[in-house]
Amino acid sequence: MTPIDLTRRRFARVCAAGSLAAGAAFADPQTQPEVKKAMESVTAAIAHAESDPNRPIYHFHPPANWNNDPNGTIFYKGWHHLFYQLNPYGATWGHMHWGHARSRDLVNWEHLPIALGPSVEKGEEHVFSGGAISGPDGRPRLFYTSIGKRDPEQWMAAPADDDLMVWEKYARNPVVSLKNHGSLKVDEWRDPFLFREAGRTYMVCGGNLNSKRGGGGAVQLYESGGPNLIEWRHRGVVFEYRDRRVWNIECPNLFKLGSKWVLLISPENPCEYFVGSLDLAHGKFTPDTHGVLDPGRSYASNISYDDRGRTLLWLWGRTDSDPAKGWQCCMTMPRVLSIDEDGFLRQNPAPEFETLRGDVRSMNAAPLDPKPLPLGDAFAGDSLEIEAVFTLEQAAAAGIRVRISGAGKAAGEVVYTPGNGLFSVGSASAPSAARSKSVCVSFSTRESSRPSPTRVRRRSSRPCKPGRPTWVWKCSREAERPDSTRCAPGL
Repeated sequence: MTPIDLTRRRFARVCAAGSLAAGAAFADPQTQPEVKKAMESVTAAIAHAESDPNRPIYHFHPPANWNNDPNGTIFYKGWHHLFYQLNPYGATWGHMHWGHARSRDLVNWEHLPIALGPSVEKGEEHVFSGGAISGPDGRPRLFYTSIGKRDPEQWMAAPADDDLMVWEKYARNPVVSLKNHGSLKVDEWRDPFLFREAGRTYMVCGGNLNSKRGGGGAVQLYESGGPNLIEWRHRGVVFEYRDRRVWNIECPNLFKLGSKWVLLISPENPCEYFVGSLDLAHGKFTPDTHGVLDPGRSYASNISYDDRGRTLLWLWGRTDSDPAKGWQCCMTMPRVLSIDEDGFLRQNPAPEFETLRGDVRSMNAAPLDPKPLPLGDAFAGDSLEIEAVFTLEQAAAAGIRVRISGAGKAAGEVVYTPGNGLFSVGSASAPSAARSKSVCVSFSTRESSRPSPTRVRRRSSRPCKPGRPTWVWKCSREAERPDSTRCAPGL
């Protein structure tokens, strides 16, 4: 394909994850030369990226090259829209654009034309992360941090068509600048997230308040002065994280979940959450409970709401892949959020992924000892969902080794340690809801060269019978690939 043949329609078809075809009349890509150039680069890299057998299968990822934060996640006219940080020119961080995809079911995705690229003629070098909210015409508006050789600014963009294929930046950007803070000095200021309450529209951004020292991470609150979302008033510091281990807050998400308010933050360490109350009259969030959102390497959260009333969590899945493979990173599986009876945040994978399940293979209970118990070729596969029940008496730990090589080396281990109640996946660990001698574990294999803890969850609803150490095994295929995974329970 020559550059002159590349149109936005052709790009969407070439990159489509499924059989969906882009159905909108796209603008002439010649009117946006930077976006056209970026699309050409991604298209040229697809074949090389797809040739890597270790690339994720059902976790969302761009057609090729690098991605990081999920951005502007929004449900609009029957489609889940996912925008994301994209480097169209390589498999390492840089040249930040907003990639774009949509899905009816969270599982099958259609890659769409790149939504936003840097306006170089205006001194913009990167289109950093941000959020989305509906505008006065009912169509979404995108808000993001504009980065250049100047102070950061918050910019807005609006769609030129109802299919959200073409986006136009507001001609009088920025809509918020550091001047909005008056005498308050905010460093590392970025990542707008928007929400509505009582008919008013608000925005939060992250940053630091003490010259980038520990204990200065904070979230700023702004209120829109009108329905057009182009005039904003700084309401003050809605949350300060007075912990010297935390010097900065990125990607803050502040939203209502049931009768409570939830704040998610990315503090340049594992993401954390706070559940509490929000006093908008005084512009203050007060937490009641606190926890780690994800103990692994997932980062940079975003939130969307669908037509079923669900609150969906999106996270960047870091993979540390070799850039020479032509790709790096993906998104974690979207999760449905709720608050449990004790006031802590609860998350479960979106049930739509159950449609990927294939034939079930099971094995009767068997005793375990310190020597690993191989499962054999009957349970080999390149993409499996595994459910295992362990009943422990005196064992110090029990678990499963996955993706075992011909030399017997495991790529990852999923382990439960009853002494401290920790579940571990690779180097990441998290406490279970309660220590128990009977545990049920469900997770999936094959989605990363470094197994991700996002696919492990405690199945407390499954009955586990006490007795001698036993396990029950169930596998189902989720994709057709050459068999390369061998699993062995027991450690």
